[in-house]
Amino acid sequence: MSSCNAVEESQVDLIVSGLEYLAQGFSLFDGELRLVACNRQFLDLLDFPTELGTIGRPLGDFFRFNAERGDYGAGDIEQLVKERIALASKAEPHCFERVRPNGTVLEIRGTPLPGGGFVTTYSDVTERKTWEESLQAAKHKAEEANHAKSAFLNMVTHDLRTPLTSIRSFAEILGDDAAIDAAQRQQFLGIINSECLRLVRMINDLLDFAKIDAGRMDWCIADLDAAELVQSAVTSMTPVFADKRVALELTLPAQPLRIVGDHDRLTQVLINLLANALKFAPENVGRVSVRLAGDGNEVRFSVVDNGPGIAAEKHGEVFEEFRQVLSASGSRPPGSGLGLAICRRIVDHLGGRIWVDSTPPDGASFSFTVPYSA
Repeated sequence: MSSCNAVEESQVDLIVSGLEYLAQGFSLFDGELRLVACNRQFLDLLDFPTELGTIGRPLGDFFRFNAERGDYGAGDIEQLVKERIALASKAEPHCFERVRPNGTVLEIRGTPLPGGGFVTTYSDVTERKTWEESLQAAKHKAEEANHAKSAFLNMVTHDLRTPLTSIRSFAEILGDDAAIDAAQRQQFLGIINSECLRLVRMINDLLDFAKIDAGRMDWCIADLDAAELVQSAVTSMTPVFADKRVALELTLPAQPLRIVGDHDRLTQVLINLLANALKFAPENVGRVSVRLAGDGNEVRFSVVDNGPGIAAEKHGEVFEEFRQVLSASGSRPPGSGLGLAICRRIVDHLGGRIWVDSTPPDGASFSFTVPYSA
């Protein structure tokens, strides 16, 4: 009989020692809610001191320890303990997730035993929850992007059709009516030319975005004079600003600023920002300021307008592809809506950053940086 007892004790010892190798925390309480067995993972996951894991320890001591360190929030400690003991006394099967103050997410499963008491396991599911949340966020973002892309394609289809219809209509009028006077003929030809340029800009935006997105954009990185770059872009846009009677101001530093970048692509960014500012600057009283300044290890380019401005919650959205922020009146501005997305891709590739500062109705300031030349 003594040999049988020795075997049984040996088996029990083996089982108890085996619990220490479980990846999960484990605890066993009897019908009187006293600790029968637990492993180190149970104490570690719940951040309990070693002395709390002594055999025979009442479950209430664990609840009281948690309550005193604030795990259960504000309230009378003894009342908090009493409520949890009442729930544990029901010995009902349960499974729930608990977020500890340190951010760890535990999955807790409790199972009642036939003779009273219950066994509980504790699993750290923090990594799994993080992945689930990341996947859910990615799914939501992909759905939003897909919806925005569909809306964008519908918009582009409409915007391509509009100038084509206009060009065709005026061309037919010019072809059918030879008696049109010279002034009106010149007016119609001007409209046709303007609509052709609009089409070219839209198609160029689409092609540039497709190239950048596919990683097939050609880059020509060189040492550049930032002031010369800005002066060139401003000069090319001056006639357009004059036509709309919007003032265009330029502020350059006294000292030359050398940068590393692609001349054509940075000119594209500047012209995009200037064209964007022109869209929203009020006619006759509009004012756009272009500024260049050294900023730490970077050179900062800024284009500031006195238009209606952009709401704070839209600041990140304006640089997203397939999105176009509505004006203050609720109307959609002209253009493909890809200009700022292309700007962001170019600036990112050149090692800079781009952002907007704006508080409606006090205009908007678009800025981007490019690293200094070595």
